[in-house]
Amino acid sequence: MFLRNYWYVAAWARDLGREPLARIMLNEPVVLFRKRDGTPVALEDRCIHRRLPLSMGRLIGDDIQCHYHGLVFDGTGACVKIPGQERIASAVRVKSYPAVERNQCIFVWMGDPDAPDESRIPTHFSVLDNEGWTTSLVDRPVKCHYQLINDNLLDLSHLATVHASTVGTAHVADVADVVAERDGDHVKVSRWTMDVPAATTYQQFGQYDGNIDRWQVSEFFPPAYFRINNGAASADTGARDGQGDKRWDFWVSHGITPVTEATTHYYWALAHNTWTDDAGDIAEFHRQCHHVVGEDLEVFDAQQACIDLDPEAPTFNIRYDAGPMMARRIIDRLLSEEAGQTP
Repeated sequence: MFLRNYWYVAAWARDLGREPLARIMLNEPVVLFRKRDGTPVALEDRCIHRRLPLSMGRLIGDDIQCHYHGLVFDGTGACVKIPGQERIASAVRVKSYPAVERNQCIFVWMGDPDAPDESRIPTHFSVLDNEGWTTSLVDRPVKCHYQLINDNLLDLSHLATVHASTVGTAHVADVADVVAERDGDHVKVSRWTMDVPAATTYQQFGQYDGNIDRWQVSEFFPPAYFRINNGAASADTGARDGQGDKRWDFWVSHGITPVTEATTHYYWALAHNTWTDDAGDIAEFHRQCHHVVGEDLEVFDAQQACIDLDPEAPTFNIRYDAGPMMARRIIDRLLSEEAGQTP
């Protein structure tokens, strides 16, 4: 089951043009394209005639033509041409989805077509538009249920083992001060490791000459959005108070769009103040961050494969699961409310 009355990321804005783009979102096939004026369009990616994906077709002006028998559909999903047939019944149409471009993302509303609320479009990707900042965008298909990614991003103790070669050290698991808080449907997990040696990536780009005070603040917004602030400052120089010598940080925004019950499309965006003019240093920092994403994807794929073998196998929660469990309870309640049930 998926939460439907929400906006989901369907593509990075840079990747959407005048060629049809196929997506599956919440078990529904969707085709996206831009009109000639740049407006994004999202339609059911399934011709109502013989069910060929419309994404295999081509654009004719602001309309899309099916590759199979040449039916043409406009941006509202209505069929406007059937070759060899003048009369077209109003029922000959495909589903349309509200689509909005904002903060370098294309968001699609997957719920009640009469109730899209643009005020509910996630705002945490706005850091991508910060003047003078450098950004990097990644999207990847993942062979796992989206909740596994939610769990991962609210329990960053896994950095100690999964990402030991770059951003992780044993301290983020062994000696971290972790606080999980819930405010309505918002979960915030703050992780501080004080007066510890810098991880490889932090040492290389923060250029610390001693121990650091390090923070990781991860915030969850349903159904599957995150913003995470990662940073450090020289130890005992006021990091917790927003100060600190050699203060260095970066933001990662995540949009997690379910594809099916066992697959997900993962949108990952890095944004940071441009701390150097050395393009090589920035490229290497981005490479290391992208490597971190790849390591997580290997974990997600392996988890799902193991779950599929025995979905009823027992699991056990540990101390750091407070944040992930808060998020799961929020999603369970929201699913019940959408279904009109008592949580």
